[in-house]
Amino acid sequence: MATEVRPDHSSADVSVHRRVAILATLLGVAAIAVLYWLATYVHPFGLRAWMVKESALRVFVWSVRDLFRYSILTPGFGIAMALTLVLERMIPAKANQPILSVAFAQDLVWFFYETILHAAIIVTYVQLLTMVYQANVSFLTIDAVLAWPGWLRFAVGVLLLDLLMWGQHVVNHKFGVLWELHTVHHSQRTLNFFTDFRYHVLEYVVRQTFLVIPFLVLRVDPPKIVWLALVLGWYTRFYHGNIRTNLGPLRYLLVTPQSHRIHHSIEPRHRDTNFGSIFCIWDQVFGTQYRGYDEYPDTGIEDDAFPLETKRDVRSLLVTPLVQMLYPLRRLRERFTRRESPRAAPRTGYADDASGVQP
Repeated sequence: MATEVRPDHSSADVSVHRRVAILATLLGVAAIAVLYWLATYVHPFGLRAWMVKESALRVFVWSVRDLFRYSILTPGFGIAMALTLVLERMIPAKANQPILSVAFAQDLVWFFYETILHAAIIVTYVQLLTMVYQANVSFLTIDAVLAWPGWLRFAVGVLLLDLLMWGQHVVNHKFGVLWELHTVHHSQRTLNFFTDFRYHVLEYVVRQTFLVIPFLVLRVDPPKIVWLALVLGWYTRFYHGNIRTNLGPLRYLLVTPQSHRIHHSIEPRHRDTNFGSIFCIWDQVFGTQYRGYDEYPDTGIEDDAFPLETKRDVRSLLVTPLVQMLYPLRRLRERFTRRESPRAAPRTGYADDASGVQP
């Protein structure tokens, strides 16, 4: 039997990845500058300079401002983070995992990157998707929903949001192309409070495609009540923590630190389970709930070549997320051009063909 050849993980290879990431960033900045010039002097498709300027401000300035105003400087952030860190110290799922690890520092950087990347998708793709819907298929909108009582629209909004998040999560695992993007999130071997911000930018496109159209059709706005936003926003950070608890009877209703660790497990027997975002009811209904409520496995992906963070210096922390986002794109290029199996077996067991649909 032929021996599998593993790639060379030399420091020179990592250095090349970093240079490529920096070059990609510079090209992105150059693209924005060219777009601004075109909007100023050429006006393609009615584009104006003020539109580009406002969009850039929304992505790079206002998003960071709002991050501090509505997140970091709120009581909810402090309470959720303090509770998570205290529980990680008192009842850790992995006792030998340091609280302020390199992974924690790296995911903290992802926390800020996610703000900008998510804002970029909202400003561009979501707005475009909304305009296309309103211009072409707005007749699909069900206006009768507006006549529903407020409490009913609220309840439908919560459950619909959670169901759609569950659905897009399942799709991310079942299709090879999307799984490659999702490996950025699953690559973390040291789960922590900020791991939930570790996502490939293209994954936001998939998520918003699932979320935007159904909400436009049903005229149901995602819940915006302050206390609910606090719960939904920071509870997902809590259950990514290194915490040994299944929340007792609540495990039959909610996603817990234990059940979500199972979802992140590197062990084959845990694959494709526990896809829930807030509630575990959809996993219960569709048979994807794992019933072992006292297991706390190791986490990560079966790909030793993935460029995990190893250094705590500022330069490495800033560049590594860019390298990690480029890595799945390179793997996809290899799959489509060479039609070869990936260098490591996919953890979800989907086929190695270009479509990547799991049998």
